[in-house]
Amino acid sequence: MKKTLTLIITLLVVSTAFAQSNFGKIQGKVTDQTTKAPIAYATIMLEKDGIRKGGAYTDDNGKYSINALDPGTYKLTVKYLDYSDKIVTDIEVSANSTKFLNISMSQSADDAAQIGPVIVRAGKPLIEKDKNQTTMSSADITKLPTRSLNAIAATSSAVNQTSAGLSFIGSRTDGTAYFVDGVRVVGSASVPQAAQGQIDIIQSGIPAQYGDFTGGAISITTKGPSRYRNRSFEMISSSPFDKYHFNQVEFSSVGPLWVKNKGGGEDEYVALGYQLAGNFNYTMDASPGYGGFYVVKDDVLAEIESNPLISNPNGPGSVYRSLLLTKDDLVKEQARRNVARYVGNLQGKVEFQPNKNSTVTLFGSFNQGEGNNFQYSQSLMNFKENSISTSQTLRTYVKFTQRLGEKNIDDRENKQKSLFTNAFYNVRLDYTSSWSETQNPTHQDNIFDYGYLGKFTSYRRPFYQYVGDAVWHIDQKGDTVRRQGFYNLAGFFNEKIEFESSGLNEYRSNYTENFFEGAEAQGMTVRTDAQIMQGLGLLNGRNAGSTYSLWYNPGTVAYFYSKSQYERAAAYAQGEATLNLENSHDLQFGMYYEQSFASRWAIGANQLWTLMPQLANSHISALDYVTENGYIIGGNHSYDNNNLFTDSVSYDVRIDKDQQSTFDKNLREKLINEGRTDLYGNPYSETSYIDVNSLSPSDFSLNMFSASDLWNNGNTYIAYYGYDYLGNRNRKAHSLNDFENDDQNKNLGSFTPVYNAVWLQDKFQFKDLILRLGVRVERYDANQDVLKDQFSLFPTNSVAEVRSISESGSGRGANLLANYDIPAVVGDDYVVYVDNIDNPNKILGYRNGAQWYDEGGNELANPDILAQSSTSGRIQPFLVDEDEKLIQESFEDYTPQINVLPRVWFSFPINSEAQFFANYDVLAQRPSDGLVFTPFNQYSFLEFNQSGLANAALKPRLTTNYELGFKQTLSRNSAISIIASYRESRGDFALVKINQAYPISYNSYSNIDFSTVKNFRAEYELRGQGRTSLALNYALLFSDGTGSNTNSSAALIAANLPNLRSLYPTQYDVRHQITARLDYRFKGGKDYTGPIWGSKKVFANSGANFIISTKSGEPYSAYLNPAASVAVGSAQRQSLDGNPYGSRKPWQFKVDANFNKNFSIKKNKTKDQYRRDAMEMQVFLWVQNLLNTQIVNGLYGYTGLPNDDGWLSSPEGQQQSSNELNTQSYLDLYNAKVNRPYNYATPRLMRLGLRIYF
Repeated sequence: MKKTLTLIITLLVVSTAFAQSNFGKIQGKVTDQTTKAPIAYATIMLEKDGIRKGGAYTDDNGKYSINALDPGTYKLTVKYLDYSDKIVTDIEVSANSTKFLNISMSQSADDAAQIGPVIVRAGKPLIEKDKNQTTMSSADITKLPTRSLNAIAATSSAVNQTSAGLSFIGSRTDGTAYFVDGVRVVGSASVPQAAQGQIDIIQSGIPAQYGDFTGGAISITTKGPSRYRNRSFEMISSSPFDKYHFNQVEFSSVGPLWVKNKGGGEDEYVALGYQLAGNFNYTMDASPGYGGFYVVKDDVLAEIESNPLISNPNGPGSVYRSLLLTKDDLVKEQARRNVARYVGNLQGKVEFQPNKNSTVTLFGSFNQGEGNNFQYSQSLMNFKENSISTSQTLRTYVKFTQRLGEKNIDDRENKQKSLFTNAFYNVRLDYTSSWSETQNPTHQDNIFDYGYLGKFTSYRRPFYQYVGDAVWHIDQKGDTVRRQGFYNLAGFFNEKIEFESSGLNEYRSNYTENFFEGAEAQGMTVRTDAQIMQGLGLLNGRNAGSTYSLWYNPGTVAYFYSKSQYERAAAYAQGEATLNLENSHDLQFGMYYEQSFASRWAIGANQLWTLMPQLANSHISALDYVTENGYIIGGNHSYDNNNLFTDSVSYDVRIDKDQQSTFDKNLREKLINEGRTDLYGNPYSETSYIDVNSLSPSDFSLNMFSASDLWNNGNTYIAYYGYDYLGNRNRKAHSLNDFENDDQNKNLGSFTPVYNAVWLQDKFQFKDLILRLGVRVERYDANQDVLKDQFSLFPTNSVAEVRSISESGSGRGANLLANYDIPAVVGDDYVVYVDNIDNPNKILGYRNGAQWYDEGGNELANPDILAQSSTSGRIQPFLVDEDEKLIQESFEDYTPQINVLPRVWFSFPINSEAQFFANYDVLAQRPSDGLVFTPFNQYSFLEFNQSGLANAALKPRLTTNYELGFKQTLSRNSAISIIASYRESRGDFALVKINQAYPISYNSYSNIDFSTVKNFRAEYELRGQGRTSLALNYALLFSDGTGSNTNSSAALIAANLPNLRSLYPTQYDVRHQITARLDYRFKGGKDYTGPIWGSKKVFANSGANFIISTKSGEPYSAYLNPAASVAVGSAQRQSLDGNPYGSRKPWQFKVDANFNKNFSIKKNKTKDQYRRDAMEMQVFLWVQNLLNTQIVNGLYGYTGLPNDDGWLSSPEGQQQSSNELNTQSYLDLYNAKVNRPYNYATPRLMRLGLRIYF
């Protein structure tokens, strides 16, 4: 009892854990081959890649089990007295499952020492009792014609690969999770193929240790160290075949660093080993488009870039030269321009075994990618201005695993009486950091270079107005004077503006230079910014307009510089033990704690040049004079040497310090301190006019601004959280007060949600039935302030508070109940709506949550009538404070959400050739950061934020899955599975309209979407039948829901139908899907069965692997009217033809192939048995879309075609065409864009590779 209590306490203490164990188990029975009697106390030793990974002794019944095993391929050795040693190789262990392996032994003859051990291969059973996931070993992965995790997963019958991601059994694509060694992936999930030991596709029957996803999961287990010294090198290139230039090199190295008791036989083991792998990929075009992309011919583009403006052929003025382009000026190219990208991965693992029962693992990986971003509207003639993004992902963990088992045979005998055996615990600490940056590749973080075209010199002069009437003044001497027939200073004007290009943004500068050249040719003096813009010249911070709203003109740059970082720290521990009752129970207990930190900073770098002139000089915009009692006071009258008035009255500028921006103050101070002078040589002073556009980027720095300057009352030029406004990381927590009342800094903290879970699972076997019962409890805390009432930014009065005010007889609203009784159906906590916020005289209605009532207590379907009945025509909640200040009382803490998630899975073999299996899963997933995180600036500037608000109170969504299946072997090498499942999702995330909120209606998110999925799957597997292996899957699926994704209802909201919620097919409703994975292979040597040409076994050790897939068309929404679908910023509304997603795309068919041949080159014999005696090479040709099939991924709802949206042939389109500057140009440029290459899947891609093992 004492031992039992100690073990339970140990499990509870160490279990403070993460999402999954990622461990497998081997168990079985050892018997005499002849008598079938169990062999007790036999010694079991387990190795993986030559490293001891555990062991056991059989019990009185010959049974054994070894747990806490990393997924991979193992070798098991059994020893017992006078029996021949038995070695079983190629034992494949998968995560979260038990490998059942029974072993028979025969007694050795007298010359057994000469005969040696008996060696057999474990093989892979067609029916595995304790496995409900698809597993691919490293050997399987190497054969496949793809490196994409999503494409590998899509070979499963339960997975549909879409352009948006993976859908597991009709789930939304954002419900898919990725794991590496049990750690949930943040950022890049890329792992070098040479480091991939095993990939598990988990689609149903989810163990309790998995959480925070509602679709499925892909789990990668990386290879570990090895006793063998192995190296590999790989090169892949597409350059011989295409213009995409996919080029990759990869290497790996594994081996021991310290072998303990070397040469000591069974006592020898690897105390310290390592695994290292990495790759580097450089691709000129990483996302090829089917059919290629149009670009303007080089000579034509050079002319447009140099001289972007041309005289209007249809009238006065200038037009963009690009408006005259026709198809003769275009050329279609296979690959996109200026989208080169590189990605590098480095991953390593060190494993230390202080003893045979303990392991310490240190893992680290680093991924960096950089590439130019593609924007379709830029690809025709502005590809040179593509922005560049850099990303880095660092993952690291340290893991300690301890087996609490016997160390010798005596311990084994004592353990027979123990209630618990095979106990172990696993503790892991992990940290992940993902960082990204997007910028202009030329300007990078020099943010004032983005918008600077050049120096605009404005010759600013005073403007005097002749005054003929008599006017009384008090002059500068204090004398009262009468003036008549004089010149009075009225303001200032630009005598002329000159422009000098900087060269920083050459193509944009050319627009302005063209304009000034044209003005000079016409003898026109340029005096105003309006002249420049009307003439299509560009000011600093401006971009050229687009061509026919289709294509961006040369020089157009991205507005923003941005950077972000996501960090996650987690602690994990898990304990497991076998409870020895009448039937043994594998008990597992775990807990999880995670803290994450999301931070972002972005600035409208290009547009700073439009903001700075607005902020400068705002405090000196008026002349300093006043009029009192008919006298003008403050003028400077001109007198001659005889003190006689000459002809003019001028004025100083008035300084209004309250209107001076921080930017102006700091810039002015810099210019004064540096002794700078203006255009006329006058030193800058407190009253000097600063011509911002005559200064250079080096004159400015971001700390000249205050945060308030950059937020600009909601017309913002900046966005940040977790950084200060200058772009420095800020790890402190900040309150509403920090943002609202600190204009200099306006700090906003990172998003720091907390997620934790605890689970308990029992897996036991009753005769042939395996039952796994589990429960997982998840807790999610968004860890932020939540608006108490989605319908009001400011505190409101309830019915009870109105009664209290009325009883007091004083104060705002005291007379509301004078001649009115509140209806009995209205509760005391209902919000009251009145006719006027400032002076309420009448109650118009009430609201309880989202349910509205009129003044009589009758429910309202639409609250618009309350707004229309108010004095202002706007909704008028009875606010506590009519000053409408955003205060802390409007908010409350997020209420942590707790979900209890039961999991049941069982497998019932009917016999050795058939089994039933079933599962019941309840899954939960927290909302993504973008849906739930609501920094205070979103509330503060709600009226300016057209994109709406995230919902800070959003809850996790829930999915319930039921599945029943049957598997039957058809022959020694083949089997078939029949599976039926039903899935129901509730509280899914959906875009909603918060109608008649105050001060403005807005869009947000809510847990209101619902969906159901009915799925039938058939799977056929043929293994090693001669040269052929085949996995063939069919899936039938019906997916219906109120929405397909988070923003599905956007079109309904735009059509003013926000509450229309009916079940329709979702975008994942792919009725039929067939996938085949075919491997055809010739062996070598004496097992070769292929053709012989001459004496050459030409196909020895060669083969081909195919992934063949076809599926019925995905749903799409058809429309009754056409729209200019490819126009930039088009907001034309289309009317649905039938139901959403009521039409179908064409069927898809695709074949991917990998052809390969292996070679072996013998090396000189080595005495080291752990080194290779031959160098293995493999040459392969990897072909995607072998038949170059045109696969339609996207099409236009009006026509149902991928290459024509019907706009140009419609009356509206024909009218627009005739109204354009050049009709033929418009038609040609529209047609060039409408046949979008990405409306199709990728074309045929061929890559040649060489892989060497040495």
